[in-house]
Amino acid sequence: MIPWRVIELGERYRMSRQAVHDFLKRHGIKRPVKPRGHQVGECSLCQKLIQISKKHHSEFISIHTIAKETGESWVKCFNHLRTLRDERLVSERFGRLRSKNAEKAYAIYFSERLPINTIGRRVGIKNFNSIIGQHRRLGWNVPPPPLCL
Repeated sequence: MIPWRVIELGERYRMSRQAVHDFLKRHGIKRPVKPRGHQVGECSLCQKLIQISKKHHSEFISIHTIAKETGESWVKCFNHLRTLRDERLVSERFGRLRSKNAEKAYAIYFSERLPINTIGRRVGIKNFNSIIGQHRRLGWNVPPPPLCL
């Protein structure tokens, strides 16, 4: 049986953990990933996250809002989201939005027919248009702005 951790390997071969780490890296050896006991189907937090991800425009919800809806810390939500993304149960972009102001701006962007500059000023973002452009370049599905009459 292969030891899982570098510390265990170091103790076994009487080397420092850094020496073991350097040896593995130098020779391109990847350590096996220790299987975790987390079962997505049995985890209530993962089920809540999947339900939230099915909402319309869920890519544009900040991690802090997700944490508030689930009642957990954002760090715990982020760790579970990583697992769900790895298993492709939620979108790669779900939960990536960090700014609450950007979330508010996108909510206005999708619901009201206002110019982008007005939306940015309303929520306190200097250049909301550049945020939209950046998200489009990253592959987010940001629809074109509605025509303002």
